Amino acid sequence: MGWRMSGEFPNRPKFIIAVAPHSSNIDFVLTMGVIMSLGLRCAFLAKASLFRFPLGVLMRLFGGIPVDRSSSHGVVEQMVERFQDSAQLVLGIAPEGTRQKVQRWRSGFAQIAQSANIPVQPAIVDYRQKRVVFSALIEDVSDADATLRALQAAAAQGAPRRGGGA
Repeated sequence: MGWRMSGEFPNRPKFIIAVAPHSSNIDFVLTMGVIMSLGLRCAFLAKASLFRFPLGVLMRLFGGIPVDRSSSHGVVEQMVERFQDSAQLVLGIAPEGTRQKVQRWRSGFAQIAQSANIPVQPAIVDYRQKRVVFSALIEDVSDADATLRALQAAAAQGAPRRGGGA
């Protein structure tokens, strides 16, 4: 597809890969291509409406976990438990939570990282230069707000496909 990857990708059994900016449905295709090219199996959170038939079959096949965003359903706690019960788990999340430009990013990924004590790998999408940049691994996840700010700072080097995203 003409895209390049740069930066260091962690050789860890467990981490969250936070993809930003999220501005297009193409982000999913691009991210899945990157994950497959690295030989990874990755779980990811996505809005529940994407899991209806027939798309739902593919979403689950690729590791999708449906999330009902209309109210709190203990997703953070469920994911922390899943990390604790797994010898190996890579979880992909788009912290913006939508393809539109947002004023406030969702902090669930940082809360999961903090509670499960697992690092966050920023994966920054740059449509201008057609590259995905793996920024420095965020290892100190003891403060969820600081983890969120670190990801937002890393995402500033990306470029959305169109007006949404960071």
